[in-house]
Amino acid sequence: MFGRAAAHAFRVPKGRSGGGPGGGGRRPSSASRNSRTPARRQGNDRANARPNDTKSTTKDPIDVVTGEVLLTQTDVDLPAALPLVLERTHVSTYRAGALFGVSWASTLDQHLQLEGDGVYFLAADATVLKYPHAQLPNIQFRPVEGPQWPLTLTSDGGYTLTDPRLGRTLHFPAPGEEHGWSRLPLIAITDRNGNRIDFVYENQVLTEIRHSGGYRIAVDTAPVDDGPDRRVTALRLLPDPADGHPDGITLIRYGYDADGHLAEVVNSSGQPLRFSYDDNARLTGWVDRNGFWYRYEYDEEGRAVRGVGKDGYLNSTLAYDPANRTTVVTDSLGHATTYRYNEQFQVVEETDPLGNTVRREWDRFDRLLSFTDPLGRTTRYTYDDYGNVTSVTRPDGAVTSISYNELMLPVEVTEPGGTVWRQTYDQRGNLTSVTDPSGAVTSYDYDEHGRLTALTDPSGARTQVVNNAAGLPIAVTDPSGAVIRLQRDAMGWVVAVTDPAGGVTRYGWTLEGRLSWRILPDGTTEKWTYDAEGNEIAYTDPLGQVTRTEIGPFDQPVAHIDPDGTRLEFAYDRELRLTAVTNPRGAVWRYDYDAAGNLIAETDFNGRVLRYGYDAAGQLVQRVNGAGQTATYVRDALGQVIERRTGDGAVHRFAYDPLGRLLRAQSPNSTLEYTRDPLGRILTETVDGRTLRNEYDALGRRTRRITPTGAVSRWTYDARGLPQTLATPGGGLSFQYDAMGRETARFLGPGAAISQRHDPAGRLIAQAVWAYDQPGRGDTARSVHSRVYRYRADGIPVEIRDTLRGDVRFGLDPVGRVTAVQAQGWTERYAYDTFGNPIQADAPGDEDVRGPREYQGTLVRRAGRTVYEHDAQGRLVRTIRRTLSGQTRQWTFVWDADDRLVQATTPEGTWRYTYDPIGRRTSKQRVDQSGAVVDAVWFSWDGSRLAEQVTTTPDGRVTATSWDWEPDGYRPATQVRRSWAKDAPQAQIDTAFYAIVSDLVGTPTELVAPNGRIAWRNVTTLWGTSIAAPSAETDCPLRFPGQYHDEETGLNYNYFRYYDPASGGYASPDPIGLGAGPNHHAYVTNPTCVIDPLGLAPYKSDPAYAKDRLNPKDRASYDRIRDAVDRVRNDPQAIRRHLRTGEIDRGLEDGVWRQRMYAGTALERAVAADPAVRGDPNITHLGAGKPGKSVPDFRIGERGYAVDVTGASQSSINEHMNRTYYKHIDQIITYPTMDPDFLKKIFF
Repeated sequence: MFGRAAAHAFRVPKGRSGGGPGGGGRRPSSASRNSRTPARRQGNDRANARPNDTKSTTKDPIDVVTGEVLLTQTDVDLPAALPLVLERTHVSTYRAGALFGVSWASTLDQHLQLEGDGVYFLAADATVLKYPHAQLPNIQFRPVEGPQWPLTLTSDGGYTLTDPRLGRTLHFPAPGEEHGWSRLPLIAITDRNGNRIDFVYENQVLTEIRHSGGYRIAVDTAPVDDGPDRRVTALRLLPDPADGHPDGITLIRYGYDADGHLAEVVNSSGQPLRFSYDDNARLTGWVDRNGFWYRYEYDEEGRAVRGVGKDGYLNSTLAYDPANRTTVVTDSLGHATTYRYNEQFQVVEETDPLGNTVRREWDRFDRLLSFTDPLGRTTRYTYDDYGNVTSVTRPDGAVTSISYNELMLPVEVTEPGGTVWRQTYDQRGNLTSVTDPSGAVTSYDYDEHGRLTALTDPSGARTQVVNNAAGLPIAVTDPSGAVIRLQRDAMGWVVAVTDPAGGVTRYGWTLEGRLSWRILPDGTTEKWTYDAEGNEIAYTDPLGQVTRTEIGPFDQPVAHIDPDGTRLEFAYDRELRLTAVTNPRGAVWRYDYDAAGNLIAETDFNGRVLRYGYDAAGQLVQRVNGAGQTATYVRDALGQVIERRTGDGAVHRFAYDPLGRLLRAQSPNSTLEYTRDPLGRILTETVDGRTLRNEYDALGRRTRRITPTGAVSRWTYDARGLPQTLATPGGGLSFQYDAMGRETARFLGPGAAISQRHDPAGRLIAQAVWAYDQPGRGDTARSVHSRVYRYRADGIPVEIRDTLRGDVRFGLDPVGRVTAVQAQGWTERYAYDTFGNPIQADAPGDEDVRGPREYQGTLVRRAGRTVYEHDAQGRLVRTIRRTLSGQTRQWTFVWDADDRLVQATTPEGTWRYTYDPIGRRTSKQRVDQSGAVVDAVWFSWDGSRLAEQVTTTPDGRVTATSWDWEPDGYRPATQVRRSWAKDAPQAQIDTAFYAIVSDLVGTPTELVAPNGRIAWRNVTTLWGTSIAAPSAETDCPLRFPGQYHDEETGLNYNYFRYYDPASGGYASPDPIGLGAGPNHHAYVTNPTCVIDPLGLAPYKSDPAYAKDRLNPKDRASYDRIRDAVDRVRNDPQAIRRHLRTGEIDRGLEDGVWRQRMYAGTALERAVAADPAVRGDPNITHLGAGKPGKSVPDFRIGERGYAVDVTGASQSSINEHMNRTYYKHIDQIITYPTMDPDFLKKIFF
C-alpha cells in the first residue's frame, strides 16, 4: 500500500529534464557574477523559500507569479539504497551559484551561509531557507518560511539539516580554515541506515564524491579568470583501477562563456546542449543537441514576459498585473489562462480559456488546504506540524485519515468505508510489515544498512535477496530455492542475468542508462540507437532489420518507419498536441481540440467523425459517433459516471462503494451486482439472477469458483505462486515446472499427460499428449499426439511439425506478416497493402471470399465473390455472398450506440444478442418472425473470460459447458460439459471433462479426455476459417484467445468487437482508435504469435505454454517491461497494450474498462487529471520518461518522494515492482477510479 521510503536525498523536483527543456540567456557582467547577497536571490524570504514544485508554470517553465524562468537537469543518477543523484537548477533570479555559474544552484553547491541576521540554507533547487542563529548545540531550529526542515548545531560546531519524512540528513562543517568561516559547504549526506555520500575537498575545492556503496566521482574544476571562483568542467566515474580505466569514465562535460556562465553541457553523444544569458545572468535561450531552441524575453522588472520556440512551438506571453495580483498567460494558439495569487505568492484561482475556474486555499507553508473545481466540488486536506497529510476529505464528504510514527512514517491509513492498512517499521525507519484490510501480513527483513534481505508473504513463502555494497540486488532466491543472479557494471546497471537454469542474458547500456543492446541465452541479439537527446531513433531486431523513428521539436516523434519502409507521420499543434497521423497511403487521422485542450472531435482514415462534449471540469458529458448515435453522462461528486443515456432512450445506472469500486450496474435489459471482501476482491458476481462465487487465499489468489449452474473448481498453488492443481467436476489437472517456472507437464489424473519443452530463450519448442496403458505408470506411456515448433530469430514461428495435421511452414515478410502457408494438403497465400489490409487471399475453407480484395481505407468492400457494406460508424451492416451457381445469400447486422451487435439476420433466420451493463454478451437468441425466442444460449462471465454457457431443450434438459482458465491469462485449461434433466438430482448429471491443448497463442487445438483420447480437434486457415476435420465426440466454440465462434453469422465474438475469420478483420472500428495500431479495423499482424483477447489492443503472446505474462519473480524480465513502456510512451503509432487479465478484470469491475486497459501513460495521466492531484502543489507530475529511461509518475513533497501509480490488481503491482527504475520508487499507489481526458471518447 505504501511502499518503502527510499527517495533520493533532497532530490530536486523536476521542471523539465534532458536537453532542451529550459531557458538560456546572454552573459552577465563580472560584477553580477561575483555579487554575494545574504538572501542569494532577488526578493524576500517568503519568495525565496518557495520550492519550485509548488509553483504554477507555463509549459516551458516560467513561474506565472514571479516571472522566474526555471530549469532543472539531472547530470548523474546512480542507483543505490541511498541513490547518488547530482542535479542542477537554474532560476532566473538566483545569484548565489558557484560551481556552474551564478544563476545555477546544484547538488554540489548546497551550503549554509552564516550572516548577521541568520543562517541561510541554499538548496539544490535554488530554494533559500532562513534560520535563526543556533545558540545551543543539539537543539532543532525551524526556518522562518518554506519547508520545515530542522537545522541543528552539532557538538563540534558543525550543522545538520534533516528532512524527517525521508530520513535524509545533510551535514555541514564547523566554520574554520579548512572549509571557510561563513560559507559552509555540504560535506555529507546520510540516511537512517548509515549509508553515506561524502563530498571531499582540497583547499576548499570540491574534488571528489564518495559513496559508501563504492561509487566514486571525480569533480574536475577550473578557475574563472584566474580568480578564486571555479567551475566544474567534468564529472568522471572512478572505477576500480583493475577495470583498466585509470582516468575513470567521463559522465558529462561542461563549457562556459567568457563571463563564467554555463554555456555547454556535453553528454556521451559528444554533442552540446547550449545556453545563452543576458547581462543579468538570466537564461535567454537554449539550443538542444538536435538543433531545436527556445528563447525567453524579460521586462524591466526582470520577469520573463515571452517564450518563443522554434517554429512557434510552445510560444507564450505573460501579462503581469501585480496591483491586482493576476497574470494572464497566452499560449501559442492565442488562448489565455488567468492566474490570481495572494500575498504569499500562492496561486488561488486559475481560469482556463473557456472561463472555467479552479480555486485553491493554502497555509503559510505552501501546503494545499482545499481545491475546488469549476463545478464547486471541494477536496480538503489537513496536516500535522511536520507537513504530513493527516486527512483528505473528498467532495462527497468521505475521509481518508493517516497517522504517523515518531519518524513521520505512515503507520495506519483508514480509507473511506473504514478499511484500514497498517505498517510497522524498525528503529531506522525500514518497513518491516504491511497488514492489509483482510489481516494478511507481508513482512520484510533488512541488513545493518537497510538493504532488503528477505520478504515473507502472507502464506509464509519467503524470498531472499543478496545485495551489493550499494544495496542493489545481485541474487534473488525464490521460495522454491531457484536462484537468479545479476551482474552489475561500475554504474550499477545490470549487465548479465543468470537464470535458475543457467541461461545468461547480457545487456549493454549507454552512459545515460539507456539500453543499447541485449543478447538472450540463445545468442539472439537486439540493438537500440538513440539521438543526442536520448530519444530512441532505431531498433535493430534479431534479423538485423531496422525500425526507425524520426524526432521533431521537443523530442516529439514525427515519423515511424517499419523495416519494410512503411511510414507513419505525426503532426502536432504548437502546444504539442497530436493533431494528425498520416498513414503510408496519405490518409489522415485528425484530432481537434477546444481552447482548454479537450479533444472535441476526431476524423479517422475513412472520414468517420467522432464528437465529444465536456462540462466545466473537463469531464466527458456527451459522445456522438459517426452514425449520429449519442451517449450522455451524469457524474457524482467524485466524477464517477452514475448514469448514461443513449439516443434510443436507454438508461444505464451505476453505483459504487466508498472506494469507487463498482457495486451495481443496471441497463434496460440487465442488472449486474457485486459483493466484495475488504480488499475489493469479488466474492459474488450476479448477472440477471445468475451468480458466480469466488474464494481467495491470503495472497489474493483464487482458490475456489462456483459457476451459476453449480460447477465447482478448486486451485492450489506451490511456493512460487504457480498453479499446482486444478480440480473440476469430472476431472482435474496437476502441474509440473522447471527451475525457471516454465510448465513442463500437466497430468490429467492417472491416465494421461501433456508434456512440453522450451528452448534457452523460453520459447515452447515441443508439446506432446501421452496416454498410459496402465494408469499411473509412466513406463507404459505412449504418444498420442505431438507438435514441434521452429522460430526465426525474432521469435516468430516459421514451422510446426504436427503428427495429426502434418507439417506447416510459414513464409514471412520483413515486418513478420505471413505471406504463405505450406501445409499438408493445402496452401495459403496472402499479400498486403500499406494499411496492412490483406488485398489478396488464396486459402481453403471458404471459396466465397477467395481471391483479390478491395478496400476503402480500412474498410473491406469486396473479397472474392463477397461484398461488404458498412455504415457511417464503420460497422458492418450487410454481407452479400454470390455462389458459383449465381445465387446470392445475404446477412444483415444491427448495432447499438456502443458498437455492440444486437441483431443479425441470416439466410437461416434472425438472432438477437444481449449484453450486461459492462458490455459482456449474456445471451444469443434465435427468434421467429413474430420475435418470439425459439432457442437461446446464455453466457456467464468470470471477469473478462467466459465462464459458462447454458442451453435448455424444449423438454427441459439443461446442458452447461464451463471453462477454467489459467490464472492471469486468456489460455483455457479445461472444458467441462454437464447435462441433466430438469429437477434431476446431482447423481444423475452426465459429466464430460476435457483438458484443452492450445497452440502458441492460446487457441484451443485439441480436447483431450482423461484417458488421453483426442475427443476434438480444430484445423483452421491462418486467419481462423475452419477446415474440415474428422468427426468428434464433442465441440469447443473457443477460437483465437478471447473469441467465441457463432455458427449463425460466421463471426467470432471478441468481447468489444466481432471478428470475421473470412476477411481477417473486425466488423467494427477499434474503440480506442489509433491507440491499438495504425489500422483500427485490422486483427493482429500475425495470428501465430500476436493476440487481441478483447478485440481492443493486440500484444505479442509469450510462446511459453501457460505463461502469457512476465513472471513477477523473474528479475530478468524487467528490461522487457522497461523497453515496452518506453516505446508505448514515446511513439503514438506503436502504442501497444501489454494487457494483464487482472488489470482488465479490475477495470471491468470498476466500470472503467477502457481506461484500465490503456496502461501506463493513460493511468498516470488519468491520475494527473484528477482535481485533487492537479491542485496539490506537493505533487509534481513528471509525465513520460524518455526512451530507455523510465521515470516515476509523480514526485511528492518538497524534495521529491517518488511515486508510481498502477491499477489495483496484484499483477499490476508485480509488474511495476520488476521495472528497472523501481530502485527510484518509494511507493506504489493503486488508483481505482479515473477518467483520462484523452480516453474520454471511449469511456464506457
